[in-house]
Amino acid sequence: MQPRAEDRLSETPPRGGRPTWLLVAAVVVIAVGLFMYQSGEEPQAPPPVDEPPAPVAAVAPEPPLPPAPDIPEPAPTPELAAPPQAPAEPPLTLEDSDPVLRETLAEAGAAGALAASLEQDNLVERGVSLIDGFSRGKVLRKILPLSPPQAPFSTVERPDGLFIDPASYRRYDDYARAIAALDTQQLVASFHRFRPLLEQAYADLGYTAGDFDNALIRTLDRILATPEINEPIAVRKVEAVYQFRDPKLEQLTALQKQLLRTGPDNVATIKQKAAQLRDGLLGPR
Repeated sequence: MQPRAEDRLSETPPRGGRPTWLLVAAVVVIAVGLFMYQSGEEPQAPPPVDEPPAPVAAVAPEPPLPPAPDIPEPAPTPELAAPPQAPAEPPLTLEDSDPVLRETLAEAGAAGALAASLEQDNLVERGVSLIDGFSRGKVLRKILPLSPPQAPFSTVERPDGLFIDPASYRRYDDYARAIAALDTQQLVASFHRFRPLLEQAYADLGYTAGDFDNALIRTLDRILATPEINEPIAVRKVEAVYQFRDPKLEQLTALQKQLLRTGPDNVATIKQKAAQLRDGLLGPR
Protein backbone atom coordinates (compact mmCIF):
# COMPACT_ATOMS: atom_id res chain seq x y z
CA MET A 1 0.00 0.00 0.00
CA GLN A 2 1.42 3.39 -1.00
CA PRO A 3 0.19 6.23 1.23
CA ARG A 4 -1.34 8.98 -0.84
CA ALA A 5 -1.24 12.67 -0.16
CA GLU A 6 -4.94 12.62 0.65
CA ASP A 7 -4.33 10.01 3.39
CA ARG A 8 -2.45 12.53 5.45
CA LEU A 9 -4.19 14.92 7.80
CA SER A 10 -5.62 18.08 6.32
CA GLU A 11 -5.85 20.23 9.45
CA THR A 12 -2.86 22.32 8.31
CA PRO A 13 -2.32 23.33 4.67
CA PRO A 14 0.69 21.56 3.10
CA ARG A 15 3.90 23.54 3.12
CA GLY A 16 6.34 23.52 0.25
CA GLY A 17 5.78 22.22 -3.23
CA ARG A 18 8.14 19.28 -3.66
CA PRO A 19 6.83 15.94 -4.59
CA THR A 20 6.87 8.16 1.63
CA TRP A 21 7.74 2.55 8.28
CA LEU A 22 10.25 5.03 9.18
CA LEU A 23 13.88 3.89 8.98
CA VAL A 24 15.38 3.30 12.30
CA ALA A 25 15.51 6.92 13.33
CA ALA A 26 11.90 6.94 14.39
CA VAL A 27 11.53 3.27 15.26
CA VAL A 28 10.49 4.01 18.85
CA VAL A 29 7.71 6.19 17.57
CA ILE A 30 6.76 3.61 14.96
CA ALA A 31 6.95 0.87 17.56
CA VAL A 32 4.48 2.93 19.54
CA GLY A 33 2.46 3.11 16.35
CA LEU A 34 2.47 -0.66 16.07
CA PHE A 35 1.47 -0.70 19.72
CA MET A 36 -1.41 1.63 18.88
CA TYR A 37 -2.54 -0.49 15.94
CA GLN A 38 -2.35 -3.70 17.91
CA SER A 39 -4.39 -1.98 20.61
CA GLY A 40 -6.30 0.16 18.19
CA GLU A 41 -9.78 -1.26 18.41
CA GLU A 42 -12.40 1.12 19.68
CA PRO A 43 -13.58 -0.49 22.93
CA GLN A 44 -17.02 -1.82 22.15
CA ALA A 45 -19.73 -1.60 24.76
CA PRO A 46 -22.48 -4.20 25.20
CA PRO A 47 -25.94 -3.30 23.88
CA PRO A 48 -27.01 -0.07 25.59
CA VAL A 49 -29.82 0.11 28.08
CA ASP A 50 -32.21 3.01 28.47
CA GLU A 51 -30.66 5.51 30.82
CA PRO A 52 -30.56 9.30 30.97
CA PRO A 53 -27.57 10.81 29.19
CA ALA A 54 -24.72 11.72 31.50
CA PRO A 55 -23.94 15.45 31.63
CA VAL A 56 -20.68 16.41 30.01
CA ALA A 57 -18.83 19.30 31.59
CA ALA A 58 -17.35 21.93 29.35
CA VAL A 59 -13.63 21.41 29.02
CA ALA A 60 -11.07 23.88 27.80
CA PRO A 61 -9.29 22.75 24.64
CA GLU A 62 -5.89 21.13 25.03
CA PRO A 63 -3.15 23.80 25.12
CA PRO A 64 -0.95 23.69 22.02
CA LEU A 65 2.47 22.14 22.26
CA PRO A 66 5.42 24.54 22.11
CA PRO A 67 7.25 24.75 18.78
CA ALA A 68 9.31 21.63 18.17
CA PRO A 69 13.06 22.27 17.96
CA ASP A 70 15.24 21.22 15.03
CA ILE A 71 17.36 18.10 15.43
CA PRO A 72 20.98 19.21 14.96
CA GLU A 73 23.39 17.43 12.67
CA PRO A 74 26.06 15.48 14.58
CA ALA A 75 29.38 17.24 15.14
CA PRO A 76 32.03 16.26 12.58
CA THR A 77 34.68 13.86 13.83
CA PRO A 78 38.38 14.45 13.17
CA GLU A 79 39.44 12.75 9.96
CA LEU A 80 42.10 10.08 10.27
CA ALA A 81 44.20 8.54 7.56
CA ALA A 82 41.95 5.88 6.13
CA PRO A 83 42.99 2.71 4.33
CA PRO A 84 42.00 2.34 0.69
CA GLN A 85 38.26 1.82 0.44
CA ALA A 86 36.20 -0.35 -1.82
CA PRO A 87 33.97 1.44 -4.32
CA ALA A 88 31.07 3.13 -2.57
CA GLU A 89 27.72 1.40 -2.75
CA PRO A 90 24.95 3.29 -4.54
CA PRO A 91 22.79 5.39 -2.20
CA LEU A 92 19.77 3.73 -0.68
CA THR A 93 16.42 4.63 -2.26
CA LEU A 94 12.87 4.41 -0.98
CA GLU A 95 12.16 1.63 -3.46
CA ASP A 96 14.81 -0.71 -2.01
CA SER A 97 14.67 0.38 1.65
CA ASP A 98 12.32 -2.27 3.09
CA PRO A 99 14.96 -5.03 3.55
CA VAL A 100 17.39 -2.51 5.05
CA LEU A 101 14.74 -1.35 7.50
CA ARG A 102 13.96 -4.88 8.66
CA GLU A 103 17.66 -5.71 9.05
CA THR A 104 18.41 -2.50 10.94
CA LEU A 105 15.44 -2.96 13.26
CA ALA A 106 16.66 -6.46 14.06
CA GLU A 107 20.12 -5.05 14.87
CA ALA A 108 18.50 -2.45 17.13
CA GLY A 109 16.70 -5.15 19.09
CA ALA A 110 13.29 -5.39 17.41
CA ALA A 111 11.99 -8.88 18.05
CA GLY A 112 8.83 -10.82 18.62
CA ALA A 113 5.67 -8.83 18.04
CA LEU A 114 7.50 -5.79 16.63
CA ALA A 115 9.46 -7.76 14.05
CA ALA A 116 6.39 -9.76 13.05
CA SER A 117 4.55 -6.51 12.34
CA LEU A 118 7.02 -5.36 9.68
CA GLU A 119 5.99 -7.69 6.88
CA GLN A 120 4.48 -4.84 4.88
CA ASP A 121 5.81 -3.04 1.85
CA ASN A 122 6.64 0.67 1.51
CA LEU A 123 7.54 0.73 5.19
CA VAL A 124 9.37 4.06 5.09
CA GLU A 125 6.45 5.79 3.41
CA ARG A 126 3.96 4.25 5.82
CA GLY A 127 6.07 5.23 8.81
CA VAL A 128 6.44 8.84 7.74
CA SER A 129 2.69 9.03 7.20
CA LEU A 130 2.18 7.69 10.72
CA ILE A 131 4.52 10.34 12.14
CA ASP A 132 2.54 12.97 10.23
CA GLY A 133 -0.56 11.81 12.07
CA PHE A 134 1.07 11.21 15.45
CA SER A 135 2.52 14.73 15.44
CA ARG A 136 -1.09 15.98 15.53
CA GLY A 137 -2.23 13.38 18.05
CA LYS A 138 -4.00 11.26 15.41
CA VAL A 139 -3.78 7.50 14.80
CA LEU A 140 -4.12 6.83 11.06
CA ARG A 141 -5.06 3.16 11.19
CA LYS A 142 -5.53 2.73 7.44
CA ILE A 143 -1.85 3.40 6.80
CA LEU A 144 -0.66 0.22 8.52
CA PRO A 145 -3.60 -2.12 9.18
CA LEU A 146 -2.80 -4.74 11.80
CA SER A 147 -4.88 -7.09 13.90
CA PRO A 148 -5.93 -5.97 17.39
CA PRO A 149 -5.14 -8.09 20.45
CA GLN A 150 -6.98 -11.38 20.64
CA ALA A 151 -8.37 -10.65 24.09
CA PRO A 152 -11.17 -8.05 24.04
CA PHE A 153 -11.24 -4.78 25.92
CA SER A 154 -12.98 -5.40 29.25
CA THR A 155 -14.47 -3.42 32.11
CA VAL A 156 -15.45 -4.11 35.70
CA GLU A 157 -18.61 -2.77 37.31
CA ARG A 158 -18.45 -1.22 40.77
CA PRO A 159 -21.02 0.56 42.90
CA ASP A 160 -19.79 3.89 41.54
CA GLY A 161 -19.81 2.87 37.88
CA LEU A 162 -17.76 1.15 35.17
CA PHE A 163 -13.95 1.05 35.19
CA ILE A 164 -11.32 -0.35 32.84
CA ASP A 165 -10.46 -3.89 33.93
CA PRO A 166 -6.76 -4.00 34.91
CA ALA A 167 -6.56 -7.33 33.07
CA SER A 168 -7.05 -5.39 29.82
CA TYR A 169 -3.71 -3.69 30.34
CA ARG A 170 -1.83 -6.99 30.33
CA ARG A 171 -2.64 -7.45 26.62
CA TYR A 172 0.07 -4.91 25.78
CA ASP A 173 2.88 -5.94 28.13
CA ASP A 174 4.86 -7.79 25.44
CA TYR A 175 4.83 -4.76 23.15
CA ALA A 176 5.96 -2.41 25.90
CA ARG A 177 8.82 -4.74 26.81
CA ALA A 178 9.85 -4.95 23.15
CA ILE A 179 9.92 -1.15 22.90
CA ALA A 180 11.99 -0.87 26.09
CA ALA A 181 14.56 -3.33 24.68
CA LEU A 182 15.34 -1.20 21.60
CA ASP A 183 18.87 0.25 21.47
CA THR A 184 18.41 4.02 21.72
CA GLN A 185 21.96 4.96 20.68
CA GLN A 186 21.71 2.84 17.58
CA LEU A 187 18.39 4.44 16.70
CA VAL A 188 19.83 7.94 17.01
CA ALA A 189 22.86 7.09 14.87
CA SER A 190 20.63 5.56 12.22
CA PHE A 191 18.43 8.65 12.13
CA HIS A 192 21.34 10.77 10.94
CA ARG A 193 22.42 8.10 8.46
CA PHE A 194 18.98 7.82 6.86
CA ARG A 195 17.77 11.38 7.32
CA PRO A 196 17.69 12.16 3.56
CA LEU A 197 15.28 9.28 2.91
CA LEU A 198 13.03 10.31 5.76
CA GLU A 199 12.88 13.88 4.51
CA GLN A 200 12.26 12.72 0.94
CA ALA A 201 9.30 10.65 2.15
CA TYR A 202 7.97 13.63 4.10
CA ALA A 203 8.29 15.88 1.06
CA ASP A 204 6.31 13.33 -0.97
CA LEU A 205 3.36 14.11 1.32
CA GLY A 206 3.53 17.77 0.28
CA TYR A 207 5.47 19.15 3.24
CA THR A 208 8.81 20.90 3.45
CA ALA A 209 11.41 18.12 3.69
CA GLY A 210 13.43 19.81 6.41
CA ASP A 211 10.41 19.97 8.73
CA PHE A 212 10.28 16.21 9.28
CA ASP A 213 12.47 16.41 12.36
CA ASN A 214 10.00 18.85 13.92
CA ALA A 215 7.14 16.40 13.31
CA LEU A 216 9.15 13.63 14.95
CA ILE A 217 9.91 15.74 18.04
CA ARG A 218 6.25 16.85 18.28
CA THR A 219 5.26 13.18 18.28
CA LEU A 220 7.66 12.40 21.11
CA ASP A 221 6.41 15.44 23.03
CA ARG A 222 2.80 14.26 22.71
CA ILE A 223 3.77 10.86 24.06
CA LEU A 224 5.63 12.48 26.95
CA ALA A 225 2.62 14.70 27.72
CA THR A 226 0.34 11.67 28.20
CA PRO A 227 -0.78 11.50 31.86
CA GLU A 228 0.16 8.49 33.99
CA ILE A 229 -2.95 7.47 35.94
CA ASN A 230 -2.42 4.83 38.59
CA GLU A 231 -5.94 4.80 40.02
CA PRO A 232 -8.81 2.96 38.28
CA ILE A 233 -10.03 4.80 35.17
CA ALA A 234 -13.78 5.31 34.97
CA VAL A 235 -15.55 4.88 31.63
CA ARG A 236 -19.12 5.21 30.41
CA LYS A 237 -21.12 3.73 27.56
CA VAL A 238 -21.93 6.02 24.67
CA GLU A 239 -23.93 4.13 22.06
CA ALA A 240 -21.68 1.21 21.02
CA VAL A 241 -18.36 2.35 22.51
CA TYR A 242 -16.79 3.30 25.81
CA GLN A 243 -15.58 6.79 26.60
CA PHE A 244 -13.60 8.12 29.54
CA ARG A 245 -15.93 9.50 32.20
CA ASP A 246 -13.47 12.24 33.12
CA PRO A 247 -13.97 15.01 30.51
CA LYS A 248 -10.31 15.98 30.77
CA LEU A 249 -9.26 12.49 29.69
CA GLU A 250 -11.86 12.33 26.94
CA GLN A 251 -10.48 15.61 25.55
CA LEU A 252 -6.98 14.14 25.12
CA THR A 253 -5.75 13.35 21.62
CA ALA A 254 -6.55 9.98 20.07
CA LEU A 255 -2.90 8.98 20.44
CA GLN A 256 -2.87 9.77 24.15
CA LYS A 257 -6.22 8.09 24.82
CA GLN A 258 -5.00 4.94 23.10
CA LEU A 259 -1.87 4.99 25.25
CA LEU A 260 -4.01 5.30 28.40
CA ARG A 261 -5.85 2.10 27.42
CA THR A 262 -2.55 0.22 27.69
CA GLY A 263 -2.27 0.88 31.43
CA PRO A 264 -0.04 3.02 33.66
CA ASP A 265 2.93 0.64 33.71
CA ASN A 266 3.08 0.41 29.93
CA VAL A 267 2.55 4.17 29.53
CA ALA A 268 5.53 4.78 31.83
CA THR A 269 7.68 2.31 29.88
CA ILE A 270 6.86 3.90 26.52
CA LYS A 271 7.37 7.43 27.85
CA GLN A 272 10.77 6.47 29.24
CA LYS A 273 11.91 5.22 25.82
CA ALA A 274 10.47 8.30 24.11
CA ALA A 275 12.41 10.54 26.52
CA GLN A 276 15.62 8.61 25.85
CA LEU A 277 15.18 9.01 22.10
CA ARG A 278 14.35 12.70 22.40
CA ASP A 279 17.42 13.32 24.56
CA GLY A 280 19.57 11.36 22.14
CA LEU A 281 18.36 13.44 19.20
CA LEU A 282 18.43 16.87 20.86
CA GLY A 283 20.55 16.50 23.99
CA PRO A 284 19.15 16.26 27.56
CA ARG A 285 16.53 18.82 28.50
